[in-house]
Amino acid sequence: MEFKILSPQDGNLVQDISWNNEELKAEISAKMKDYKGLVFTEETIKEAKKDRASLNKLRSAFEDERKRIKKLYMDPYNRFEQQVKEVIALIDEPIRLIDAQIKEVEENKKLQKRKDIEELFESIGFQNFVSLNQIWDEKWLNASVPMTKIEEQMKSEMYRIGNEVATISRLPEFSFEAMEVYKKTLDMNHAIQEGQRLADIQRRKAEQEAAIEEAKQKEEAQKTEEKSEAVSNDTKEPEALEEKTLHTIDFRVTATSDQLNLLKEFLLNNHIAYGPVPKKGE
Repeated sequence: MEFKILSPQDGNLVQDISWNNEELKAEISAKMKDYKGLVFTEETIKEAKKDRASLNKLRSAFEDERKRIKKLYMDPYNRFEQQVKEVIALIDEPIRLIDAQIKEVEENKKLQKRKDIEELFESIGFQNFVSLNQIWDEKWLNASVPMTKIEEQMKSEMYRIGNEVATISRLPEFSFEAMEVYKKTLDMNHAIQEGQRLADIQRRKAEQEAAIEEAKQKEEAQKTEEKSEAVSNDTKEPEALEEKTLHTIDFRVTATSDQLNLLKEFLLNNHIAYGPVPKKGE
């Protein structure tokens, strides 16, 4: 089965289309120079329109001939193209049928290989929080990747996870919270960062609670002190009352006038009442 072109052969193909290209180019170039720098006025507008019509006619003549020649060459090509497409369509139909069957076989192989991978995962003994989807590599389904290679990669993942679990377990604070994050992400750095974040939150919380407790204790201490002072004042009150008890004493003073004035001033300054000695019987 061989595709043969009977006509035209390579040697018979038209390599070039001959026409008086150079001759016309020279004549038209010379003619077009007449229009360079040409200025039309209102009086010569009719001439301008005639020149434009003449130039358009000349241009159309070239365009029409170009299209005619193109059609001469394209018609046989278009027929040839359509014929080739019809033959290709005959070939495409079985290709589609074969392709569908190949894809079905390959898909079945992938389904079977996935089952084999699932069984391998169960047999290796991963940590109970690890799922196959967490470590899955889509390349494992490729026919070029053997099961031995997949087993090697799985075991490597299992050892990595075990080492990282041990590292997280040794965290001084919030290893539990960090471990919960790790179980979901299998990302040790992220899990440790989350543990540190929680530790910082807890530290600030503890500081705040301590400050609140300290303020509460100060307030209670102040209330206790005020209460003690009140009790102390209550116990001293009788003494104060006892000290304020007045006594009356009659006595005679012998002194000069200046001394008597000083005595009077003393009595007044200290709020001591004084007066003449009452007579007997009063």
